[in-house]
Amino acid sequence: MVKPRCESNDVLEQLVAKAVAYGADRLEIEYKDGHEQVCAMKGSFGVGIARFPALSDEARCLLEHLHAIRRKGRRITTNAGEFLLKASTYDSFGETAYRVQIRTLTE
Repeated sequence: MVKPRCESNDVLEQLVAKAVAYGADRLEIEYKDGHEQVCAMKGSFGVGIARFPALSDEARCLLEHLHAIRRKGRRITTNAGEFLLKASTYDSFGETAYRVQIRTLTE
């Protein structure tokens, strides 16, 4: 697995914790108007939970972590339990966007 250059997993962990609190089963991260926008999704319903300037350390670290978990995924533990994250990419108006599936491993 490719290790991100960022030391901190805090951004991704915080986003997953927030998404799970909303009852979401995935995150979608898209670039728009100079920002990386993060939505917590459940079915076809979503709510924006974060917005980072595209050149910020937070956005850079988040994208590095998402790129690193595309193949093998990653286990993450929050106060709500243990989860398996799997990331994939898709095209959104000519930009690479990320979809992160959040699967519950423990209740």
